Amino acid sequence: MQRHALSATGIGAVALALTCLVMVTPRDAGANTVIQFAQACVGAECPEATGDAAQIFLPVVSNNGDASALDHDEEDHHHKPTATPTASRTPTATMTPIAPTNTPTQPPPTPTPTATATTIQPSPTVTATPIQGGIPEHMAITNYEGPKTCVACHAAEAEGALHSIHLQWKGDTPDVPNIPDATGKWEQVNTYCTAPAPADFACRSCHASTGKVANLTVEDVDCLVCHQDNYQRSLGPLNDPVSVVDWTGATRTYQFPRKNAQGEYEMQPRFDLMAPGTTMTALAQTVHLPTRASCLRCHATAGGGDGTKRGDLNKASANPSLMSDFHMSPAGANLLCQDCHKTENHKIPGRGIDLRPSEGSAKPTCTDCHNAAPHSNSSLNTHANRVACQTCHIPTFGKDSGTEMSRDWTNPTWNPAGCQGQGAWVGEEVRQYNVKPEYRFWNGQSYVYDARQSITADPDGVYTMARALGSINDGKLYPVKVHYSYQPRHDASGRIVMYDVLWNFMTGKYEEAAQRGVAWMGLTGSYSWVDTRAEQLITHGVVPKENALQCNNCHGGDQMNLAALGYTLKGSADAVCTQCHKLKDEQLSFTKLHKKHVTDKKYDCQWCHTFTRPERNLRIP
Repeated sequence: MQRHALSATGIGAVALALTCLVMVTPRDAGANTVIQFAQACVGAECPEATGDAAQIFLPVVSNNGDASALDHDEEDHHHKPTATPTASRTPTATMTPIAPTNTPTQPPPTPTPTATATTIQPSPTVTATPIQGGIPEHMAITNYEGPKTCVACHAAEAEGALHSIHLQWKGDTPDVPNIPDATGKWEQVNTYCTAPAPADFACRSCHASTGKVANLTVEDVDCLVCHQDNYQRSLGPLNDPVSVVDWTGATRTYQFPRKNAQGEYEMQPRFDLMAPGTTMTALAQTVHLPTRASCLRCHATAGGGDGTKRGDLNKASANPSLMSDFHMSPAGANLLCQDCHKTENHKIPGRGIDLRPSEGSAKPTCTDCHNAAPHSNSSLNTHANRVACQTCHIPTFGKDSGTEMSRDWTNPTWNPAGCQGQGAWVGEEVRQYNVKPEYRFWNGQSYVYDARQSITADPDGVYTMARALGSINDGKLYPVKVHYSYQPRHDASGRIVMYDVLWNFMTGKYEEAAQRGVAWMGLTGSYSWVDTRAEQLITHGVVPKENALQCNNCHGGDQMNLAALGYTLKGSADAVCTQCHKLKDEQLSFTKLHKKHVTDKKYDCQWCHTFTRPERNLRIP
């Protein structure tokens, strides 16, 4: 992929933002799929670009006129453009899809034994379970006045939620050694929608506040977003027009949400998306503990679309099939999220490899429910000491909706469904279905890129922004998704640019979006487009035990590359074998060879390999 070096000197720190919606249709469920991508207004928070609700957000489009000299609104800081910078490079009118470099390559997925379907059906919308009746104590509520109605009786709960990662969007980072202090989503960069801060309000739809991201109080905790599945909301009112000139020369006018009298963005109820006759008072009277749909409101569509980011969660996870997720399936264990993520005072434990902050005291583990030696086969139980349960019990991910494996901002395409039906110039996404994981040894700690630090390339030239820490000696083997992206990196500082993705959506001028990101960071000078990647834990999507991986899937099969993971001899076979005896003309299988030397003779692994297993109490000859 071609790299570019451009200057952002003199470009104003302008960050235009717009809440957008993804509309994704797979072309081929059995192979890589190149599709259009648009930033999502995640969960159920935004209408799809159909029906009457979407029509109020249609743009005013003109091929004439010039919107490059709009006045900057100093009062509400909407970051309106004062001038349209000249792009050093703009997309060509005819865009040929290109495959981003370093996208993981793997053979077409082999279906698990009982998964016979070959056609991927659209994932169902996460729908709320009808709430019957109301909570007796809540029936006394006759007028809902926002969060303060909840706080009047639940002050301690609101205080706990206020200081959670879900509200603060930051927290302590004890499991990320390269970050010494508290940080979080808002001030960082990732390989998906890049940086939330320059995007401003467009990345707030999942925030559990009433619209603010700073200077929060208990009355900014929007309790209903987690405790009322029938509640729908969005930032508004959308009546602040901003015009831009896109790369084709067309002038497009977008409607932004207008700030309130206090100068803050504010969530408003979307009664057009709720059942007729719904009132906020009725919603408050019928609150409930979080359901799977409550959590999936945001977590299913993280990264901009259904199943896009995590690969092991999507809208279908609200009521998944047994093969999709045994634990959450109504036909299986029918677990709720909080059955594993045991919440204390609204602190929700559990983090993936690519997440920076941690909270809560009890990290979820399989042994919370299962025995440490759950198998009747002692050999399998021995594996469990160094191989995570997920490794064998989640053979594939991206099973229902598919998942994004790479993203390229430099190949924009017009998507009329983007930006709540206002249209958007979106990037290219490579999406895959039923993906075999890659595998990493993980000791529970991670390197995750800190936007305040420089980053250097790995030997293969790719910049890793999230990496599992651990080795064959001190970690457990876990399944991971490796996501790739093509992002700008500031040449002088070595920092990943906080890309202005919303400017990209509105104009298609990705170089200008990079220049604006450089200016947002208070920097000047050139940048280069580089390949990046992030390792992400796969931990949802356990299949029935009959469909777990079998020994020959890994030992002799193609599920994983054991040699690349470190399971190799420490020298040539001749050198290793003649440590103890002369070369023999025996042709023993791995299983028989291992049984003879480890099970029978109790030789420690390091006698033949470069690692050891002290917990097995083996010996050196």
